[in-house]
Amino acid sequence: TYMFMHAGFLHLLFNMMVLHFAGRLFETYFTQKQLFGVYVLGGLFSGVVFLLSFILIDKDATLVGASGAIMAVLIAVATYAPFMQIRLMLIGVVKLWHVAFVIVFLDLIQMPVDNSGGHLAHLAGALFGFLYIRLLQKGTDLSKGISKIQEFVENIGKPKKKTPFKKVHVNKQKSTSFTAQEKNVNQKKIDDI
Repeated sequence: TYMFMHAGFLHLLFNMMVLHFAGRLFETYFTQKQLFGVYVLGGLFSGVVFLLSFILIDKDATLVGASGAIMAVLIAVATYAPFMQIRLMLIGVVKLWHVAFVIVFLDLIQMPVDNSGGHLAHLAGALFGFLYIRLLQKGTDLSKGISKIQEFVENIGKPKKKTPFKKVHVNKQKSTSFTAQEKNVNQKKIDDI
């Protein structure tokens, strides 16, 4: 549940702005269900990496915010379309991979200085986004499980659609072919009617 809580209003506002930016870019190439799947799985992956790393180094830290999940979405779309041009205020036009690189680089250099758990979660989310796209390009969509759960939840309480009867009957008797003369006689009968 850590990814649904934030440390303050500005933390929530900044995360939602980046999610809006990254989500719209992601939906340019993928579906909303895939976006939701990457978001949830990226958040879970970030949380697990955070827990394992802090258990291994025996340190106490707090993890809060959706940043890891949002990084998964941003890096996923940057991995898929790195040369997409983005217009940024006061900077101009840059490629999407430039934006992703700067954000990942900032997390790397800030990790030893301050909030190492948060930056570790960001990097774990970025790793998940990268791996998600690489596996998707090889034919494995990790978000299918989340999509199936989402469809199940959406269909709770809805009446099931009945499928129409679709049985096909095949005539197993040999078909009789008519000669040209018989066809002409049949056509004359039809014309007379």
